Amino acid sequence: MNYYHGSREKGLKRLEVNKSKDGYYVWLTDQYEYAVFYAGNNLRFRDYNSKTNKLVIKEVAENCFEKLYKGVDCYIYVAKDIGEFEVEEHFGRRAIRCHHDVDLEFYEYVPDVYDKIMQLYHKGVIELKFWSNYTEEEKKQEITSLKQKFNKKLMLKINKNQREDYNKLIELIPELKIKNI
Repeated sequence: MNYYHGSREKGLKRLEVNKSKDGYYVWLTDQYEYAVFYAGNNLRFRDYNSKTNKLVIKEVAENCFEKLYKGVDCYIYVAKDIGEFEVEEHFGRRAIRCHHDVDLEFYEYVPDVYDKIMQLYHKGVIELKFWSNYTEEEKKQEITSLKQKFNKKLMLKINKNQREDYNKLIELIPELKIKNI
């Protein structure tokens, strides 16, 4: 079985617990589309369609997909024999986590995540919820929900620790700019 790990980092040979973001696990998935989605951007807006059992990537602003993914490259790695692992299922995503290091094989270079997402969409692997298909009420609800989620405290933290993500968020939703909150 293939286990995937998506990353913006080129040339990974091994996932090491001591270098992981949480310091406890290395993370993989057996769902290729999630590896692409997670590698493509730190800002992730998704849903899950339980009827079709598919990842739904959501636009939360006009041209959101292009703004987040166009021109972004990433690498999808595969691991075959990962030893013991735990599965964490959440809203359709199966995250595979290991308490030990995992060797990787190079699998695929994705030169443009936007193009890859569109390929997956056109093949029927994922679903996309386009901003243009939202009703005006749904647009208002989405922005209200994002303003609640990305409150001033969180935006201050993102601005301090993840400046690129902060800038992308306020480009998508200007109302999230710290002085506007």
